[in-house]
Amino acid sequence: MNLENKKQIGIIFLAVGLGLVAAFLTSQYVQKNVESQTRKLAAQYQNKNKVLLNEMELMKREMKKMATNQAALARRQQELKDSAGSAPKVASAKEPVAPVQQQFSIKVPPGKRAITLNIDSLSAVGGLIDPGDIVDIIAELNMPDQDNPKVKQKVTSVLFQKVLVLAVGSRFNPAVQAPQKYAQQQKARSLHITLAVTPEEAGLLTFAQRRGKLQLTLRSPIEEETQVIQVASWDALSDFVLENQGTELLVPKRRANIQEVNTKSQDDDVKPFIQIFKSGRETRQ
Repeated sequence: MNLENKKQIGIIFLAVGLGLVAAFLTSQYVQKNVESQTRKLAAQYQNKNKVLLNEMELMKREMKKMATNQAALARRQQELKDSAGSAPKVASAKEPVAPVQQQFSIKVPPGKRAITLNIDSLSAVGGLIDPGDIVDIIAELNMPDQDNPKVKQKVTSVLFQKVLVLAVGSRFNPAVQAPQKYAQQQKARSLHITLAVTPEEAGLLTFAQRRGKLQLTLRSPIEEETQVIQVASWDALSDFVLENQGTELLVPKRRANIQEVNTKSQDDDVKPFIQIFKSGRETRQ
């Protein structure tokens, strides 16, 4: 074999070796690229999986909350049915038997006092109120003006929240036939509503009723929270409408009470006088 053939064979082996090296490096690059893409896809999948798990957890919490509320509402309805079922049945359509009620003082919770308010039917949720309901009390008071006590101004505010209704009229058990009772109460001009309040609240309610008008708002039987509510006024209404509806109400501004202030003290006034000297002694007139 001559030298020329050896060179050709060497070139061929070199080319084959370089091809193998290039193929190896290419396979390494492709493998690393595939591994990198795989890690990215795995990370994205894990992130999406975490988001889905969080959403599922939130849905579970909402479902538990709804189930709790439904269970509480079902218990409340069952209590009303049980109390209604405990009333004696009507023996005859012509001679209905009046249900026998327990002693009323048993209905008053410990630490509370029973107080009866005379409220017109429209202000008592349109007459749609029953013993065992929970209400909030709103008062529209005639308050004396700060600048002129003889002038009265109306102030509307929520006085008490989460107040138990003990009785409507002389009835302190839930109505057996609620639609008929509600219809009778709606026809009445006013209702005697008996509430369970603390001794301090009883005094404040009496004070407020003599100086204004009271109104009841009906609460859900499963709602436990109370809120801090500001006094209803033009400013409060304007802020609420602006925040929720984007409409600005022009609220009338109160006039400033301007009074003339006398900055000169009486001690600073200098009265005229006359000095007279007699026999070396001074006299003043």
